Amino acid sequence: MSETTKPGDVRSFVAVPLPAAVQADVFSAAQSLVGELPAVKWSRKVENLHVTIKFLGPVAETRLGDLGSALARAVGALPRFGIDLCGMGAFPSAGKAHVIWAGVEDRSGGLERVAKAVEVVAAELGVGEKESRPFHAHVTVGRSKDGTDARAALAGFVDRTFGPVAVDEIHLYESRLGGGPDHAGSTYILRHRAALNSN
Repeated sequence: MSETTKPGDVRSFVAVPLPAAVQADVFSAAQSLVGELPAVKWSRKVENLHVTIKFLGPVAETRLGDLGSALARAVGALPRFGIDLCGMGAFPSAGKAHVIWAGVEDRSGGLERVAKAVEVVAAELGVGEKESRPFHAHVTVGRSKDGTDARAALAGFVDRTFGPVAVDEIHLYESRLGGGPDHAGSTYILRHRAALNSN
């Protein structure tokens, strides 16, 4: 996806945060695959693991407040729900993996409702691009630019469980791209919280 960044723009996305224990378990599983999948660039910060709802790209910093308020109104009417993190897989397939992920089981359909609400807000405010693909909840743990055969490496993680997650709010994050000598990866900064309905 191409991005046109202007001065004052903030690279942003909306996500469901994960409990530290779940983040640690997913991160540990991913790290155990590093030796088997050398072509994959793995997430290097356990605190960066989350369920992405929508990547927005560059958003003017002056609009983040309005965006946060709009998200709060949009999801404030939606009931809280639970999801389970389980299994590992890849996009577009394990045989040609460009993205390695931990899976999300959403029996209530709550994430789908949240994703639709966020999509409406983004369209109304003119931020991000309209999603052309169906929403598929996941936690990205690694990427391979050219794609790699991850079938054998992921086979042992199909039934792995990482734990339940109570979804009671979504977060609007700023993403500051990583760099420097340690290439430690991007830094995510929480800019706004949007709570789901607690009734």
